[in-house]
Amino acid sequence: MLGAIVGDFVGSIYEFHNTKDYDFTLLTDRSTYTDDSVMTVAVAKWLLTDPGRSLNSLAAILREFGRNYPCPMGGYGDVFWDWLKNPQMEANDSFGNGSAMRASAVGWMFDTLEETERVARFSAVVSHKHPEGIKGAQATAAAVFLARTGKSKEEIKSYIEQRYGYDLDRNYEQLKKDYHWESGCQGTVPEAIIAFLHSKDYEDSIRLSVALGGDSDTLACINGGIAEAFYGVIPEKLSTFVLSKLPNDFKKILGMMRTGSFYHHKYVLNCISDEYITDIKENEIFVFGSDENGQHLAGASSMAINHFGAVMGQGAGLQGQSYAIPTLNMSLDAIREHVDEFIQFAKSNPKNDFLVTRIGCGYARYNEQVIAPLFKDALLVENIFLPKSFLDVLNGDAPLG
Repeated sequence: MLGAIVGDFVGSIYEFHNTKDYDFTLLTDRSTYTDDSVMTVAVAKWLLTDPGRSLNSLAAILREFGRNYPCPMGGYGDVFWDWLKNPQMEANDSFGNGSAMRASAVGWMFDTLEETERVARFSAVVSHKHPEGIKGAQATAAAVFLARTGKSKEEIKSYIEQRYGYDLDRNYEQLKKDYHWESGCQGTVPEAIIAFLHSKDYEDSIRLSVALGGDSDTLACINGGIAEAFYGVIPEKLSTFVLSKLPNDFKKILGMMRTGSFYHHKYVLNCISDEYITDIKENEIFVFGSDENGQHLAGASSMAINHFGAVMGQGAGLQGQSYAIPTLNMSLDAIREHVDEFIQFAKSNPKNDFLVTRIGCGYARYNEQVIAPLFKDALLVENIFLPKSFLDVLNGDAPLG
């Protein structure tokens, strides 16, 4: 799913200032997320938090993200913005490409193509009920599914053509010469797929999609989701830039996708670990391992007392901009109780982000394999950020190095 968001970033500055130059500058200080990323992350949250796939739940989440991010670069379409603002408004008979731009997460979540296409239909129809709007979302999600499950480009091309009737046999250079700005699915989705089919790697795919001109951020968002699934690796220069600019709640959902679905990649998400926490924002809380007596003398506990307001003699709970979880000389059952208390505390304080260090894995002499599972329930708590090494264990991955 990060591939779709990276594509959105790259295309963001070219949406209304089109380029046909393949060698355009990929990222600038003005590159950022648009409504494409906002709605992509919203769909991912729906998939992760609503097993019943309720349309009412999806509508509520889309509107929640619209309220929280009302002015992304590029903005929302007028009709869709009206829908976002009005909870009583029903779906429009729309074939706009907004249904397709947000569908890539669906392609990562399920283990059958049939279920992928079924849920992709739901993801679209809540706001875009025109057959072309539904078809665009389904084709995008299906292409991501086929790519991530090892199908060749020819197999992907053949399936999408036969199932959805798109003409993917067009010459890229001729398409680029003739193509102009399109906002409908039928004028965006096949073109994004054609650019992918002609590519040799992820960056090449993104460049080919943006160089078509037109609705550049949406073309690259759709294209990037498919290219990521097929090639498996996003260049670090792109992923690092994008992750550094994403809101924390976006990164949290990306991390949840990685641990909660079939999301396996070689890039490293910007997860929390001791060495990365050198300063924190006003709403952030440093979560560290301590002992019951609150002797914060070494490791993360020393950092907590020197920088984040920890209190000597307080072994557990909130103190300044830090939160202590006793681990030293504690049994796993006792640590589990404190971890459960912490998770409940974080839930009751949604305005704070809790940055968890590798608690228990230093002076307490435990390791990630036994400590990380204690935090399993934290995966669906949006304001808790776990260390990468904990996520590796919870995901069943070997350490990523």
